[in-house]
Order: sequence, then structure tokens, then C-alpha cells
Amino acid sequence: MNVNEINEVPLPYEGDRQAFSVCFGCGAQNQQGLRLKFSQYIDGTIETRHSVAFHHCGLETVVHGGIQATILDEVMGVAAQTSTQKSSSDAACVTAEMHLTYRRPVPMSLEVVARAKLIAIEGRDIHVSGAIYGVDGAELTSAVSRWRQLRP
Repeated sequence: MNVNEINEVPLPYEGDRQAFSVCFGCGAQNQQGLRLKFSQYIDGTIETRHSVAFHHCGLETVVHGGIQATILDEVMGVAAQTSTQKSSSDAACVTAEMHLTYRRPVPMSLEVVARAKLIAIEGRDIHVSGAIYGVDGAELTSAVSRWRQLRP
């Protein structure tokens, strides 16, 4: 999934996010959090865009790796949760595993663009891939994750 592969404009994600109102990554009521918002493309790809605050830097010019992980965890979580809405149960899902590859630094001066897409569903396990992209479309940080759908 390359940032330049998708040409259409995404629509705002309309999923129910009420249960996450105080979440550090996406909670609209968390004044200390990232307060991420999401969009969705026709093919199901979920996107978030975020301008990172200076206090989220690692080195002075680079987004901290933990913040990158949080952004990817959030966008992949929405992609995973979206898949549960198509199944017989829409119970929440949680991160079971996540593997990140930091390919190139994510500059503080840029808006962070992250996208995630469903790979597979195996029973209650949901597999998702995601990446943070540079303005040139290159993957800066990539991730794969396995989510576990909770029992209702």
C-alpha cells in the first residue's frame, strides 16, 4: 500500500467511537491526547492525518517512535474494528500483537499520514497492515498487527 496508490478523496469515518472518548490516541475528550480523526476510502483503507506537537519528538526533528506506534495502533485498530461490523458480532477488538519496522525518520515538520488495511480474518483474530508515509509516498514506518475480537 503506497500513499500514491489511492487517488480518490476519503470520506470521514462514521463508525461509533463513543466508547473511546478518553482514549489517548483518538479520544475527543482527552485534552492531553492526540485526538486522531479517521477517514475511509472506498476499498476500506482507513486513514488518519496528524500534525504532531513538538513535545512528541524523539530527536528535535523526528517524531518519537512511541508516538508513531500509537498512531499506527490507532489507525490499524479502526481498520480492525471496521471488519467486526461486517461479522455476526460487533464486539470490540484489542491489540494482541504489533510489529513495527522503522525504515526512515518521520520528520516533525510534516503532517503525519498513516493508513491501514485489513489483511485477513481468522476466527476472532483480525490481521491488519499499516504504514506512515512521507510526502514523496515512501513508507517511513510500517506495521503489521493481530487483533483479537472480545467475546460479547
